[in-house]
Amino acid sequence: MNVPAAPVGKNKRKLPPTPDDAYLKKVRTDEDDDDFRAGWGPGTVGSSSGNGGGREVDGQVRDDDEDERFHESGLSDEQKKIWEIVDAGEEVPATIDLPTLKKMVLKFEKVINRNQELRVKYSDTPLKFIESEADLDEEIKNMLTASDAPELYPNLVELGTHVTILSLLSHENTDISIAAVELLNELTDEELVTEASESAEEGMKILVKALVESDALDLLVQNISRLHEDQGEDKQGVFNTMSVIENLISIDPSIAEVVVEKTTFLSWLLQRVRVKTFDSNRQYASEMLAILLQNSRPNRIKLGELGGVDTLLRVIAAYKRKDPKDPDEVELMENIFDVLCAALIEPEIKEKFLEGEGLELMILLLKEKKMSRMRALKVLDHAMLGSDGASCCNHFVDILGLKTLFPAFMRKGMKKYKKEYKSFSEAEEDEHVVSIISSLFKNVTEPTSRARLMVKFEEADYEKIDRLVEMHKTYAGRVADADKEIEDRKKELEEEDLSDDEREAEQEELFLKRLTAGLFTLQLVDFIMASVCIEDKEGQIRDRITLLLEKDGQTLDSIKTILKEYAENVGDGKGDNRENAERDRILGLVEAL
Repeated sequence: MNVPAAPVGKNKRKLPPTPDDAYLKKVRTDEDDDDFRAGWGPGTVGSSSGNGGGREVDGQVRDDDEDERFHESGLSDEQKKIWEIVDAGEEVPATIDLPTLKKMVLKFEKVINRNQELRVKYSDTPLKFIESEADLDEEIKNMLTASDAPELYPNLVELGTHVTILSLLSHENTDISIAAVELLNELTDEELVTEASESAEEGMKILVKALVESDALDLLVQNISRLHEDQGEDKQGVFNTMSVIENLISIDPSIAEVVVEKTTFLSWLLQRVRVKTFDSNRQYASEMLAILLQNSRPNRIKLGELGGVDTLLRVIAAYKRKDPKDPDEVELMENIFDVLCAALIEPEIKEKFLEGEGLELMILLLKEKKMSRMRALKVLDHAMLGSDGASCCNHFVDILGLKTLFPAFMRKGMKKYKKEYKSFSEAEEDEHVVSIISSLFKNVTEPTSRARLMVKFEEADYEKIDRLVEMHKTYAGRVADADKEIEDRKKELEEEDLSDDEREAEQEELFLKRLTAGLFTLQLVDFIMASVCIEDKEGQIRDRITLLLEKDGQTLDSIKTILKEYAENVGDGKGDNRENAERDRILGLVEAL
């Protein structure tokens, strides 16, 4: 992902320790300000920041009328420079402890208050408070070092620093709000506690909770609407805002629903991905949509209410006749497809997908055979899955979708496609295609439509039946190979001293190994074969399948065995009505065979 430059906190400056008296005596009084800052960090002489508010005029230091920090200080130029060196060394300490943190926070608060005082006092004269604004920007950057000690975050919360930082999101100067977002992004970076102590992890959780309770989400989203992405810093600010929200969700996944319920963030994301120009922020917005919808029904429903299905279809339609220009845009396109698939879990979204002519668009993508074709099959699979996919299944047959689906089943024209798109996966394609066909057999009940489905297996001298048996043999062989490896592993496990949890985890891994080998595809293929056998009144299809299986030393009993296992593994084991109906349907096929 090409993203804006990393936050400065990722490469913090490590200032040298405060110099001793002997070294300070060597300071050259004629050293210019820039060289001084380069050597010692964020000094303040002649700059808009820090404690050096005086100006040098005709060789003399003149105090600012509005800033009384050096009034009657009695310090010479050299003495001031020495003290500023000391201040610079204190501003960003090499290590953070509680006293140091409190000192940083106190200075941070003072600079904020000073800026607000001057803004109120000289609201019509920006030049009067511009230096304090620069001071504030610098102090925000100095606060980045607090991220070195997440175990001290509870102290930050006790001091109310999180509220102070959040107040800066509403600062009149968006440069300040952008700097505050950068600070929040650094403080909440999940990587800070990936391999840290328990106290650091707990500190991060406390900070995140405090931020959310202090309306951080709403303030972040309100601020993002003030930024103009045609400006470099604002564009970075938008990126960092999304990053902060992702950080918060990473620490506490429940925040994904809170941000959708309490703010307009989801609406903003949909508008952002709809912008036609590709950039890193559009890509990140698509990723954030996927994160928000991944595990949340309320968020998926909200997407539908906001017209999100139409937005997603419009973005996808742009890739009907053209491919993404580079890998980053490929990721954007795939994110949008993933978001749509996640949303299609919900029956309400399937209705909106149907109304928005989503099926028609996916069929067009299949015909065009661009990169988007691979994802279109996945979307069709999700849209037609389950009993709530019945409307999509029936409409798919009505709009002649079978005419486009079965060439994919037969892999017609795929040699050229595989050469052009190296990411193409035959196994993934097989799984989606047979899943769609099995959904059609489960959901299409109208006699005419059902007959049209059966005709596809009878035409062209039963070539689809031959393909089914071929797939059965291929995937049965792969699963058998996996089973041999699994048996060897089980023997090893018998000799290992494992806890119950470890043994259960190993069993799950072994089952996943079978799925990876193609067990689910094999189960669907056999479900389709059993279905066409039962539907075929004349028995010709059954005879052909039996003959082809016998050539390989198999019988219909092998299909029955696979289907029985399929029935056992339907659903999550909770046994709701839909699961029971699905299980009965599969076992009914076994009986009928």
